[in-house]
Amino acid sequence: MSKDAKNKISNDSPNLINQDDYEYEKLLADKERERIKEYEKKQAEAENEQKRRIRQAEKEREKQIAKEKLELLQLKNGVINEDDATIREEHQEAVKLTGKAWLSNFWYHYKYVIIFSLLTAAVVIFLFYSEITRERPDLTVMMIADNGLSQRQTELEEFFEKYTDDLDGNGYVHVAVINIPMSPNNDYQTADAYSSKFFAQLQTGEGMIVITDSNTKDDYKSLMDSTLEERFPGNKYIDDLGFSFNSRLMADELKYEYMPNDVHMSIRYPVKTMDLSKEESQENYDKSFKVFKRIVDDVTQRCEESNDPGLENEPIKYDTEIQADSESSYSK
Repeated sequence: MSKDAKNKISNDSPNLINQDDYEYEKLLADKERERIKEYEKKQAEAENEQKRRIRQAEKEREKQIAKEKLELLQLKNGVINEDDATIREEHQEAVKLTGKAWLSNFWYHYKYVIIFSLLTAAVVIFLFYSEITRERPDLTVMMIADNGLSQRQTELEEFFEKYTDDLDGNGYVHVAVINIPMSPNNDYQTADAYSSKFFAQLQTGEGMIVITDSNTKDDYKSLMDSTLEERFPGNKYIDDLGFSFNSRLMADELKYEYMPNDVHMSIRYPVKTMDLSKEESQENYDKSFKVFKRIVDDVTQRCEESNDPGLENEPIKYDTEIQADSESSYSK
C-alpha cells in the first residue's frame, strides 16, 4: 500500500469511531425513553385502578347506607323485625393493656389527680412531721415586769433550767421565757397588744410562773396565787406577790447588777379556760409549782447561809400621768 493510501485511512478512522459512539448512545437514549414511557404508563394505570376502586367503594358504601336507611324505616314502621334486619350493633372489643402501656394510659388520664394527691400528701406529711418534731419547752415563764430584766432572757432561761425536769423526755431541758413587758409607760396600742398576748398565754395554760414587780397592775396581780405565805410559813422572801428576788444572790445568778429590789417570781392560780379544763390547768400548775418550790427552797437556804444583804436598787418609778394622758388622747 502506498504512503498516500495509508494516510487516507488514518485520517478517516476518527470519523468512523465517532459515528459508532453516536449510534450506541442514541440506542441507549431510546431504550431509556421507552423504559420511562412504560413506567409512566404503569403508574397511570395504577392510579386509574385506585380511583376506580375508590369510586366503587363509595358506590358500595352509598348502597349500604341506603339499604340501612331503608331497613331502619322498615323497622320503625314494623314492616320487618330485628331478626330479619341485616343491621347489627357492632361492639368494639376492649383492648386490655398491660405493663408499660397500662402505666402510660393511666398516667395520661389521671396525671393531674396524681400530682394533686402527691402534693396534698406531701403537705400533710410535712405539717405532721413539723408538729411532732417541734421543740416544746419543758417549762414556760412569762416576764411581764418592765425593769431591764427582759434583757437577761438567756440568763433567766438557764437559771430555771437548773430546777426543771426533762418533762417531754427528749434528753435535755429547755425553758422558754416569753417577754411581755407590761410597762405603765406603754402607749394604749402597745399595752393592748401585750395584754392580748398575755391573756392568750392564759388560755393555753402555758406560763404558769410569771415574773412581776411592784409596777404590775392590780388586774394581773389578782391572777397570782396569794396563798403562798401559808405554804411557805416563816420564809421572809415570800409575800402576797410570790417569791422575792431581793437578794444579791439572784442579781449574781441573773448577771443583773442593777436589778431593782421589787422583782418577784409569782405563780398563777389554776383556772378553767376555753382551751383547758380545770383538771388540765391544775396539772400544769402542779408541774410548775414543783419548779417554783425547788427555787424557793434552794435560793432561800443559800441566802440564809450567806446572810445575803439584799439589793439596794429601788423600784423603777413610772409617771402614771403620762400613761393616763396617752390613753385619754387615744380614746378621743
